[in-house]
Amino acid sequence: MVTEVYLGVGSNLGDRDENLYRALAELVKLGPLQRSSWYETEPAGMAAGTPHFLNGAVRLWTEVSLEALHARIIEIETRLGREPVRSSEEPKRSRIIDIDILFFNHRVIGWQADKPVSGAKLIVPHPHLHKRAFVLVPLAELAPDFRHPVLGLTVRELLANVDTSEVRPWERS
Repeated sequence: MVTEVYLGVGSNLGDRDENLYRALAELVKLGPLQRSSWYETEPAGMAAGTPHFLNGAVRLWTEVSLEALHARIIEIETRLGREPVRSSEEPKRSRIIDIDILFFNHRVIGWQADKPVSGAKLIVPHPHLHKRAFVLVPLAELAPDFRHPVLGLTVRELLANVDTSEVRPWERS
């Protein structure tokens, strides 16, 4: 069965645009995809002087299970040069590539009522996407009417509740 999946992609090290395209070249092996525009954002919650991120969203149609997709994403990130995350308590750091599962169709994993379960290995929908303009702006290009299966709001409605002033459209110069 084909599942519609939404991913967030980002990079703030090296040739960010090339890093994102390399990730897309790997992701398309899992099924057809569509991508948003790229957006440049200042790093949230990171030290001054940290390079800006390039972010986007991807819609992927795949027959891969959620667990297999998660494992493949980790493989892709590692192959592209991302250092492994040691723990969720680790401070945010720069990364050559970051791929997050935002939505896996309407599945809900790792949530209790309307809160993510602390310490869960995999949480879908992504537990912070509704607070992040750098995720919601590109996601709204692809799926403005997609309804968050836990919060009950569309991507467009979630976007209306965040400050988007730091999210700027990006084009290679």
